[in-house]
Amino acid sequence: MTNFKSAFGYDTRIPENIREIFMWLCQDVAALQSEWDFYLELYGKEENTALLSELASWSFNIIEEALRNDMTMSICRLCDPSITMRKENLSLATLVEKCPDIAGLDQRLIDFQAICEPISRWRNKQVGHNDLHTRIRPRENPLPGITKHQIDEIIKQASALLRVVAFRYTGGELNFHTISRGGAEDLVFWLKSGQDHHSST
Repeated sequence: MTNFKSAFGYDTRIPENIREIFMWLCQDVAALQSEWDFYLELYGKEENTALLSELASWSFNIIEEALRNDMTMSICRLCDPSITMRKENLSLATLVEKCPDIAGLDQRLIDFQAICEPISRWRNKQVGHNDLHTRIRPRENPLPGITKHQIDEIIKQASALLRVVAFRYTGGELNFHTISRGGAEDLVFWLKSGQDHHSST
């Protein structure tokens, strides 16, 4: 059996029938939070987007498009039904169905799936577009018709649902925010340093 003891979200106090489902969903939400934080740092600040446009707009357009597509799919996987075409999904719905003893969890799922509906429509219609020649600009709408506030709320609700499950079985808290060396802030720092060095030579 694979050893997950050190993995984020793994806890032997979680019932065995949902232990790995819970762990993988925790990791999926943590990864989505990290990706969203990275996106906001690069593309949510005017001074940063101006820097990216000046130095390598084509490259950072590709990165932005990839981030948006990946976040779209990550959110949609979380809000998938428990079963699709007779196959069980690794989704919050699957976890909730296996936790009937936690009062109010089903309503949290309904609320979460409702707020994800615009993302699902966008995924079904068109996950991305080839806008590689447009200058990078600050984006109030990271996805067409979908605001920063909506994505913040999606991640907040997914995290809250998992925290309810964790607290029910372990009495503990979960932190889905991670700080890692080499993130967006470091990237912007080194880009600015390179720009300054080039200007001084």
